Amino acid sequence: MKNPEVKKAFILAAGLGTRLKPLTEKLPKALVPFKGKPMIENVISKLNRAGINDILINTHHHADKMEEYFANRSGNENITLIHEAQILGTGGAIKNAEKHLSDTEAFLVYNTDVDCEVDIGDFFDFHSCNNAIASLCVQERKSSRYLICNEKGALIGRTENGENAIYGIKSDTISKKAFCGIHIINTKIFKYLNKNENFDIIPEYMSILQKNEEIMTYDISGIYWKDLGKLQNL
Repeated sequence: MKNPEVKKAFILAAGLGTRLKPLTEKLPKALVPFKGKPMIENVISKLNRAGINDILINTHHHADKMEEYFANRSGNENITLIHEAQILGTGGAIKNAEKHLSDTEAFLVYNTDVDCEVDIGDFFDFHSCNNAIASLCVQERKSSRYLICNEKGALIGRTENGENAIYGIKSDTISKKAFCGIHIINTKIFKYLNKNENFDIIPEYMSILQKNEEIMTYDISGIYWKDLGKLQNL
C-alpha cells in the first residue's frame, strides 16, 4: 500500500532563536527578515508552490507578534497558529498538533529556519513509493550529529557522543548523513508518541525503529540547503 499524498504541513517556529540574537530580542525567529521578507514567508511560498495551503505553525517566543502578523497577513492559505505556553521541542510540538492532523494520513514538517531548494513534489513521490512511517531529508555535509542509514536509504541509527548507535536492522554497508529539518510523517506515528512533555523527534524515531517500523532517508546531497538559524547565513 502506497503512502498518501501530502496536503497539510506543520512549520516549526516556536524556538527562541538564541543564535540569532540580537535580532530575536524583539522578534520571533520566524519573522526575522530574509530575502526581503519574514523568514517564514519563504517556507510558506515553497509549500504554496507544492500545492499545500493548509498550514499549521507553532508559536512561543514573541507569540503575540506572530498573532499580530498573521492576523494582518493577506493570502489564500489556511493558517492555524498553535501556541505553546512552554517550549515542547520538535517531538512535543508534533504531538501537541495531533488534533489538527486527525483529518489527514500524512503531513510535511518543515523547520522555519531552513532555506532549501528540494522539490517537495519529488519528495512526496519518494515517500509514496515506500511503506515507511516517515521520510527524512538528509544530505552529505559536516555536522555534529549524523543519522545512519543502510545501502537502501533506510534509517537504522544515529551518532551519539561520536559513536554509532544502531537501533534498526544492522547492516554491513552504512552511510552517515546530516538531517535537513524537513520530513514527511504518517499520522500513524501518534500511536508511538505518548509523552506530554518537551521532547525531540529524532530520539523518538530511534525508539520507533525498535518497533519494526521503517523510516526512510531522502538524500538531497548537492541540492542547496542553508541553516538560517545562524546570523552569518541571513
